[in-house]
Amino acid sequence: MIAGLVDFDATMDALGVHPVQWTVVVLALTTALTGAMHYLRATLNIGRFAWQQRLRTRLGIAPDAPVQELGWLLFSMHVVLWPVVVYLVLRIWGLHDEGHGVAAAMFSKGVKLGSLTVVPGKLIVGVLMFAVLLTFTRWLRKKLEFDWLPRTPIEPGTRDTVATLFGYITFVVAVLMGLSTAGLDLTKLAILAGALSVGIGFGLQNIVNNFVSGLILLFERPIRAGDYVFVGQTQGFVRRIRIRSTQIENLDRETIIVPNSDLLSNHLRRLNLRDRHGNVTVAVSVAYGSDTAQVQALLLQVADQHAQLMKRGQVRGVSGPRVVFTAFGASSLDFELKGQVSDSSKRADVASDLRFAIEKAFREAGIEMPFPQQDVHIRSWPASGTSTSRADGAAETSPLPDGEARAEASSPAGDARPA
Repeated sequence: MIAGLVDFDATMDALGVHPVQWTVVVLALTTALTGAMHYLRATLNIGRFAWQQRLRTRLGIAPDAPVQELGWLLFSMHVVLWPVVVYLVLRIWGLHDEGHGVAAAMFSKGVKLGSLTVVPGKLIVGVLMFAVLLTFTRWLRKKLEFDWLPRTPIEPGTRDTVATLFGYITFVVAVLMGLSTAGLDLTKLAILAGALSVGIGFGLQNIVNNFVSGLILLFERPIRAGDYVFVGQTQGFVRRIRIRSTQIENLDRETIIVPNSDLLSNHLRRLNLRDRHGNVTVAVSVAYGSDTAQVQALLLQVADQHAQLMKRGQVRGVSGPRVVFTAFGASSLDFELKGQVSDSSKRADVASDLRFAIEKAFREAGIEMPFPQQDVHIRSWPASGTSTSRADGAAETSPLPDGEARAEASSPAGDARPA
């Protein structure tokens, strides 16, 4: 760059342009260039033009997500551009030595900060190297996760693990190459490692614990993306497993960030460790006096008519729907309809469908589903109390030998508990 400006003074003299005019031209071009860079960044962040949308798609950037690397690139360009502008302005006004001093400080000798020498040019090149490598590796990871690995017979959980590890490894490589290009001696990272060990002893144990737990989850894979898990008071589907935390989405489509150490240190329930089958249980109560054989037949009929409930013999080890008589309740006979679905994520929908179908079947068959009853005992009653009965039969009282009376709430036929 400096060699290309050796004949800059001769060119100015040949054109016969005043230094003020040259200065205005340089500043105007610089302003136009910086404005164009900011405009390009703003439009790329939103994908305003068709070619920008295609570029964002190829890089694997979400439609509403900004391109984080553009900020680093823009900052690096500013750091490179303005020293060059200063150098040109100094040469325009004949300050050659000062211009060479700025260029040398920028790209070769650097700037002394105590015992540390900082070369801004190398730092800028290192930042640019890191930004380019990070953008390329992110595109490569997206291609690996969504294009190349799905064509292989590897199961989805393993594909997600491979893609995640590839992303972290390539990120570390990009950081090391950027630091090396910036002129940092990598052997001095041992000092940084020693400082980190002290920091871990004082307050970073939790971060390191989550980091190590994330590596265990990725390699051992006790849970995988798509599993339905219970962790403490949290339950839902595992969406993403990262180094520090895991994303769990509940049935309300709320995303819960769970630290990886919680998944390994607490009791973890996983519904589908060996397969994706899930159990569905629907509790049903009928009034005393109902035909239990008819109730069982209707429940099995409803289960057989549901397409998503697995039938007997459909899959090895699956017994098919069954009805269990669970208890003689306070005012009802209690049953449970049990079955299995091939996809545990559909358990709530299948259970809801079964409840609708059971209510309709019982209503058509005349089987009553009772409600709870209460006996009301009145402890204070006038001594001259006499038997009374309401015309609507809602309640009846009778005198007791000690002047007390009892009121019994009536209920529809078939709801009373047998004596």
